[in-house]
Amino acid sequence: MTVYIEYALIENFLYDYVLLRLAFFAAREKTKWHKAAFAALLGAAFALVCPFLSLPSALLLALKIGVGLLLCLLAFGRLKTKKEWGRYAFTALCFFFLTFCYGGAIQAFSGKKALPPQAVFLGFSLLTLTLLCFVQKWYAKRSLHAFIYPCTLWWGTRTIGATGYYDSGNRATKNGVPICFVSPELLYVLLGDEWLKGGGTGRDETEITTVSGVKTIALYKGEIEMEIFRGITAKKAVYFSPSKNMITREYKVLLNAALIGE
Repeated sequence: MTVYIEYALIENFLYDYVLLRLAFFAAREKTKWHKAAFAALLGAAFALVCPFLSLPSALLLALKIGVGLLLCLLAFGRLKTKKEWGRYAFTALCFFFLTFCYGGAIQAFSGKKALPPQAVFLGFSLLTLTLLCFVQKWYAKRSLHAFIYPCTLWWGTRTIGATGYYDSGNRATKNGVPICFVSPELLYVLLGDEWLKGGGTGRDETEITTVSGVKTIALYKGEIEMEIFRGITAKKAVYFSPSKNMITREYKVLLNAALIGE
């Protein structure tokens, strides 16, 4: 079998470069392309030399781990503080995890036979795209849950528990009272027939400006109790307004910015 060194070098360079960029993406860290490229080039050169090294298995594994740490360090840059060391350690952990996952996937599909380079490249690309989508959605969901608060809606003596999303852009008020937008089905459970009939005690209206223009919304004055910190709750008077946008959300209440403050 003929092995072209330049092809093997380019192939390993591309794999190491993509793995490094994926690791930094997964760790939410930034690296300059030339730093990652230099580290990937070093990793590709080591991959070509590694098969010719006659070392015990344990020592060879330690050498591979050391080279992997060096590649991440070259792409990361200087480490001055403990926080930077921690971020670097997490990035290196992501790099090793991705390397083992990709290597394990290739070995699982190939068995004892060598896969064609085209198949390896295609599988690598598909796994990369899948991982990018997964990491992006995971961080988006994590960011969303950072602004979700358990809350209790009060209407007189009636109460109902819900999940509320703190939206700094929701600054709608009526006579200084904050407006929270609530899923219609949740508001119906809380208000019952009073809301269904379009009247009832405490009903009001106001106009708000949206992307589609100015519209009039119904308001129902009540109270909301939120757990703003572990075991610490705050109860404030608010207006509830039904919003169909809450139906498909993970949360049922769009909290007003004034409830927590800047």
